[in-house]
Amino acid sequence: MTTTPVRARPPRHPGQDVRQFADDPLRWFGGDREGMHRLPAPELAALQLAALRLRFTELADRLPVVGALAHEQHIDGISALDDAAPLLLPHTVYKSYPASLLSQGRFDQLTRWISQLTTVDLGGLDTDGCDSVDAWLTLIDDRTRLRLAHSSGTSGTMSFVPHTAEQYSLLYEIVRQDTVPPGTPPDEPVHVVWPSYRSGRSGIARHATAMFEQLARHSADHFHTLDPGHLSADLMLLAARVKAASGRPGQVEIPVALRQQRDHYLARRRSAPQDMRHFTADLAERLRGERIVSLSLWETYYQWARAGLDQGIDGAFAPDSVLMPGGGTKGSTLPRDWAADVARFAGVPSVRLCYAMVELIMLSLVCPAGAYHVEPWIVPYVLDPGTGRPLPRQGTVRGRAAFFDLTADVYWGGFVTGDHVAVDYGTCPCGRTTARVEPGISRFEDDDKITCAATPEALDDALEYLADATL
Repeated sequence: MTTTPVRARPPRHPGQDVRQFADDPLRWFGGDREGMHRLPAPELAALQLAALRLRFTELADRLPVVGALAHEQHIDGISALDDAAPLLLPHTVYKSYPASLLSQGRFDQLTRWISQLTTVDLGGLDTDGCDSVDAWLTLIDDRTRLRLAHSSGTSGTMSFVPHTAEQYSLLYEIVRQDTVPPGTPPDEPVHVVWPSYRSGRSGIARHATAMFEQLARHSADHFHTLDPGHLSADLMLLAARVKAASGRPGQVEIPVALRQQRDHYLARRRSAPQDMRHFTADLAERLRGERIVSLSLWETYYQWARAGLDQGIDGAFAPDSVLMPGGGTKGSTLPRDWAADVARFAGVPSVRLCYAMVELIMLSLVCPAGAYHVEPWIVPYVLDPGTGRPLPRQGTVRGRAAFFDLTADVYWGGFVTGDHVAVDYGTCPCGRTTARVEPGISRFEDDDKITCAATPEALDDALEYLADATL
């Protein structure tokens, strides 16, 4: 296998411009996307350590949960990457508020809760007009730099991760390099296909807005969505609660905001299969042979491909199009060859699976050797499942995945996941030197997972409940 040569760049000391590396790693690497994954491992580790120290110094005393944890662990500084392992937060911290705050619409208290997890000043927000989760998220979007990414609420409540608008812009500047041919003018829009709702604020829906801005360059003619509407956080929460009710959905209260939109959502549900067929046929006609970029869930891609193949549509787009399925099966059952069906429909040699999660500003596309390389601004940890201690950073190690996102400048970027992974710290056959997560990622059975999007089945259950409810 041949590897892309590294473009020459001036040598830099790991301590140089540490803040720039943490805040804007693409600029630190001089825009060299290949070079980001070919820095010698010791040099990258030293750079990450310097950035981790910076984040600890600036945030530990300003975030109560981190300060308390550091005090309990007698940690007053970071001298090695593994020193931060005891400060990696369980992902449940992002839903550590009383569940009654959501059910009772206490958005004033929810705001006070999230303010303990970020340095962004939320004291001036007036939540009196918020009558739904959607309204609360809109208020925060409109009045602050925060872009809260919520989970699907599989446990009956929602996690809220305090990312920022700048982080999503940074991520998609980098994704643009992964998906747009070299030499493309920076302001030239590319066709983005998003086979779902036009917008939303779940972990994956936040990517839709970023793709519209950074890839389609705000061009409505280049952003193609299955549904022009908004995926309601309140609907996703209702879906989770109906599922959690385990056959007792009569105990689930329907938010007033959803009652008012009931007919609208039910009409969407009834027309969904026909809408997918029309969407697919229309795209195949208008974008035949065009290069597209797309991101979605495995199951959504399979539904999209079947809608095309069942109509005799294959080879719909240019062969250098980029389709990025992520998220795994989400509990659904897909045929073994589902990815081949998607590739055949789209007309690409293969899809590019990606590894991502709500908590991280990272979208790791599978490399030619079949692995997911951890981005250089993300510090990976593999923890012993029994003790929680970090395993050595050498060779291939297996255990619980944890990460520290160094771009997190207004919240704590370190957290522990429920993913059972194998991470290889050696140089990959593809030539990259960054640590890589091997395929075959699984979940620990006792983990209460944060998921970024409700499954179609869960949303369908919620809409069925809306249809049957007396309003």
